Amino acid sequence: MDVIVETHGEVCRLGYLRAITAIAASLGEGTTLEYIAAMLHSLVQSTPLVDQSEEKLTGFIRNPVTARNYVTLARDLGFVGGERTGGLGTWGRIYMAMKSSAKFSAYVRGDVKLSHRDLISLNPVEKFLMLYVVLQRDHLMTKRLLEFAIERGEFTRNEAMIFLMEEVYPEVLRTLMSSAGKRRRAELMQKLEEAQRFRELRESFGRKSEWIRSPLYAKYRHVAPPRLEWLVDLDLLAKVRRGRYAVSELLRNNSSIFRKVLGFPPSSLPDQLFANIAPVYLKYVKSPPRGMSLQALLTAFRQLSRDGREPVNVKTLEVATSFLLLENNLLMTPKEAHEFLNGLSLIHSDKIFMTPMEDGLYITRIALRETDLTT
Repeated sequence: MDVIVETHGEVCRLGYLRAITAIAASLGEGTTLEYIAAMLHSLVQSTPLVDQSEEKLTGFIRNPVTARNYVTLARDLGFVGGERTGGLGTWGRIYMAMKSSAKFSAYVRGDVKLSHRDLISLNPVEKFLMLYVVLQRDHLMTKRLLEFAIERGEFTRNEAMIFLMEEVYPEVLRTLMSSAGKRRRAELMQKLEEAQRFRELRESFGRKSEWIRSPLYAKYRHVAPPRLEWLVDLDLLAKVRRGRYAVSELLRNNSSIFRKVLGFPPSSLPDQLFANIAPVYLKYVKSPPRGMSLQALLTAFRQLSRDGREPVNVKTLEVATSFLLLENNLLMTPKEAHEFLNGLSLIHSDKIFMTPMEDGLYITRIALRETDLTT
C-alpha cells in the first residue's frame, strides 16, 4: 500500500506532470531531476498566459524551487525516474504511450505552441488517469480525504488539514511501520511520536495567528492543501470561496459509486476504478471490438518496448492497453486486458514471447497482426 509521506504545499496542479513527463522522455535516462526542473521552469516562464490572473493561481510555477518540487512529486507518483537517473517511471511510460501526450511532446520540441491554461487543464481521460495514479501511489491519504469530503459535503481547508494530520497521518505512519526495515522503522517511530502530539501542540497556541506562524502549521500546510487542489483538478472538489471547499457536482451525483469503490482493498482498486469510475468521467463508454483491443495492445507494446528494444512488464502492458482504449471511449479493465492477452498467448504461443524476471512476467516480442484474430 503506497503513500507519499512528504509533499510540498506548492505542488497543487496535476496538469504540470504531463509536461514534466514529456521533458523527461525527450531527455532520456542519465538526466538529473534538477535539469528536468530547470527545463520545466524555463518552459512555464516562456508560456503565454491566457489571463494575467493565472499568475496568482495556487501552485503556479513562479521560480526554480517550485519547479523542482513538482519534479519530485512526478518522481513520487511514478512519472519520472530516480534522482540521478532521470528517464521515465512506470506511469510516465504509460502516459507517453497515450495519444494525449503527443501535444506535450510536440510542445517540448518546439513544434507547437500552448498556453499556460493548456499546461494545467486536464481532459476527461487524463483526469481519470491522475485519479487512478494518485489512488495507487497515495492510497491512504487520498482515500481518507475523499471519504471525508463526501461525508462533510462542505468544509474549510483548516478542517481538512486537522483531519489529515491528526487522524490520518498517524494511521499512515503505523501502516508503513508494519512493513518497514529496522532503520526505516526507527525513523517512522520518531515521526509517529511527534504526530501523536500534533493536536495537543496545536491547541496550545492561544491565538490562531500564532498557530499560523508556527513551524507546526507549515507541516500541516504541506500535506492537506496540495491534495485538496488535486481533487479540484480532478473535478471532485470545488472552491466555493477563499479557504473553503465543497464536493463538486460530479462527486455529489456519484457519491454512492465512489463510496463503494473506495471500500474495496487496494488490490481490487484498479479494476473497480475502470469498471465504475471511468464511466463517470467518460459517458457512453462501450466494450471494445477484439480488433480494437489488439490494436491498442500492439500500440502499447510498441511504445513501451521502444519498438521492441526493451522487454515490457505484463501488468504494465495490460494497464496501458486499458488506457489507450479509454482514449477511444472503449472500456476494458486491466483484468479484462489480462484475460484478452492470456487468451492470445494460448492460441498464438509462437507469436507472443514471455520471460519471467525478478519483478514479474515480461513480454520480449509480439509478432501478431490484426488478421491473426480470424485465424
